[in-house]
Amino acid sequence: MKQNNHKQLDIISQVLTYFAIGSLFFLAIGLKDIDNYFNWLLFSITMIASGMLIAATLYTVLGMYNPDVKTYKNKKGVGLFFPLAFGFSLTFFGLGGIVNEAPNQNRECKEYIIQELGESGSSRKAYYVFITNDENKLERLSFGKAFNKNHKAGDKINLCIITGSLGFKYYKINILT
Repeated sequence: MKQNNHKQLDIISQVLTYFAIGSLFFLAIGLKDIDNYFNWLLFSITMIASGMLIAATLYTVLGMYNPDVKTYKNKKGVGLFFPLAFGFSLTFFGLGGIVNEAPNQNRECKEYIIQELGESGSSRKAYYVFITNDENKLERLSFGKAFNKNHKAGDKINLCIITGSLGFKYYKINILT
């Protein structure tokens, strides 16, 4: 019976490993517009901690049904908690961005002046817009290469400050219709 239990845990370990690898997709989604969040660090920590909490709860429940879960290690020496926590943390990070940016009517739009434009020096360039926010501080936003090609320092842009579904604020370009 012990051997059969270990095989079941091996299968669970494989599934969790694939889940953890698949969660990298959600990491990419979560990072997409992270520069435009007012407090991206708080958003990131909140979403990742939520994922860790769910993973820890699930791990505890699994351990109650099968005590071997807590001592199990696969052939590479990895237990079940690491892929579970990794997968849920990244998944919550990405899904948090999707849920927070779901269509929302809580927006305040106004014009801002572009102070300067910039780009990163890496091989995969990122393009930045610097504006002065309502607290008179320089704010770095990212709207992509095409936006930077069509604008210059001194241009006015209409931006909305949106309070997302999860309560996190972010900037979005206001497309006037």
